[in-house]
Amino acid sequence: MIYYYHDIDDKCQPPKYDEEYDVIVVGTGAAGLTAALTATLSGRQKVLVTEKTKWFGGTSAYSGGALWVPMNHVASAAGLKDSAGKAELYLRNYLKEDYEDVKPMVSAYLESAPAMVRFLEDNSATKFVAAPTPDYYMELEGACKAGRTVLNAPYDGRRLRSMVKQIRYPLQGYCAFGSLQVDLLALNTWRQPFRKWQNFSAVTKGVLRYASDRVRWGKGTELCNGNALVGRLVEKAIQSGIQLWNNAPAVQPLLEKGRVVGMVISKDGREVKVRARRGVILASGGFARSSELSRKYLSNPDWTISPRGNVGDGMRFGLASGGNLPAPLGENAALWSPISILRSPKGPARSYPHFATAITKPGSIMVDSDGKRFANEAASYQDLGRATHEAGIRVSYLIGDKRHLRNYGMGMALPGGYPIKHLIKRGYLITASSIPALAQRIGIDPTNLSATIERFNNFARNGKDDDFGRGQGSFDQAYGDFEIKPNPSLAPIEKSPFYALTLYSGNGITMYGLDTNKDGQVLKASGEPVPGLYAIGADSNHFLKGRYPSGGLTLGPSMVFGYRAGLHIVK
Repeated sequence: MIYYYHDIDDKCQPPKYDEEYDVIVVGTGAAGLTAALTATLSGRQKVLVTEKTKWFGGTSAYSGGALWVPMNHVASAAGLKDSAGKAELYLRNYLKEDYEDVKPMVSAYLESAPAMVRFLEDNSATKFVAAPTPDYYMELEGACKAGRTVLNAPYDGRRLRSMVKQIRYPLQGYCAFGSLQVDLLALNTWRQPFRKWQNFSAVTKGVLRYASDRVRWGKGTELCNGNALVGRLVEKAIQSGIQLWNNAPAVQPLLEKGRVVGMVISKDGREVKVRARRGVILASGGFARSSELSRKYLSNPDWTISPRGNVGDGMRFGLASGGNLPAPLGENAALWSPISILRSPKGPARSYPHFATAITKPGSIMVDSDGKRFANEAASYQDLGRATHEAGIRVSYLIGDKRHLRNYGMGMALPGGYPIKHLIKRGYLITASSIPALAQRIGIDPTNLSATIERFNNFARNGKDDDFGRGQGSFDQAYGDFEIKPNPSLAPIEKSPFYALTLYSGNGITMYGLDTNKDGQVLKASGEPVPGLYAIGADSNHFLKGRYPSGGLTLGPSMVFGYRAGLHIVK
């Protein structure tokens, strides 16, 4: 039920609260933690952040930790020039006729994104580094070759002491030996540990540190990427006196005369009524794990890597409080990615999202159940996801050879000579000595697959993909291999043994949510704010309505509008 306190007069007892805070934040991803820190550090507010699961970090802990932040000070210090006008022009050219609808949100984003990054670096342990990657559509005026996307420097989780055990583990396919994490900028070193002495030394040092960590802490404590971001934010939250509750799901909003005044939270086996004097900020992670909501709002609801707790709590709370949902986003309602699944006879299956990893590298292709290519495999994951849906494909196959696996890996099968026998034994990685034999093992027509690979190999030798233009786009080239000439995205598939992965169309996070304004306030159908209620991250509608023209445009807006909500709620 929803708790209301209406028509209170002098003769009535005021509502009884078990605890009182200035601000309640629901969710401990980067959006919620940024909002909590901003409210605390900017307004000296008493803040509670509640997490429904055991783990702090939400989907952010699974992520690469990338944020799209034009004009950030990190890039400026490296001599990379940018401007708000140039960034706005890029978005305008990308969105075309849809731009005017999102212009106020874009203006707010461009104004606050660099300020947010500076604020966190100045006031917490957060450390950002400029990524050497371009915007995804360099052919558009306003695009930038590098610097707009920032990543997170690795973080020593031992600074959190025992609290490091409660940071959500990264995706299992994105680390080695359970919880040994690798910084995105160091991937090439770990992919080829025996290529040169420096690589071997760095990898050996990392493995020895990990072994020591496992003995003392039960997990690796060198936190990288999204885990590093979460660790740094949690450290500052603790130092700032923010209350962090885990295993404490929000149950229902408390309303008084149309204003959200608190939340009912399940804690230690009982329901606790907690007052929020200034308001509640919803940052619960979206609805990707809700079968009902996914079927209703997503064009392809089958698979997701989103944490199990992300079942649409924020959407439910917002609607119960008078909030509104905008028009459905259709194909843009989620961040799409092919997903491979490692099934286990004991315990849950493990999902691996192929976000710009080896799937973009030369020497592999994706084929459908007929053994035919259907898209540019090296396109951005959002574009590849759309192309997969348009082709009506739910299941596809990633095909590669010995050289591709050794150099780049294939999903959870790591490159560089790391063990793969366990993946073959469990049916995750399928192998054969010839293409026809591989086709038979995965159940597709050997003649078709052989013809497809022969045609692709000719493209690779000539350096031009006549079917789908692979390697011609800026994204393709940035995530290819520059040592491969003349096209960094193309190499023949010809070295036995050959390998295959089964891929499923899936998503990383939802991007459809509650209607909000530039300060994160939840809006009614009339366009007026719901007093005392904010929604950020995947609980709010994406500020570009799910369009994705560069890396870091899910985590970036989550934190930027978390920052704006934190500033606004203390006014």
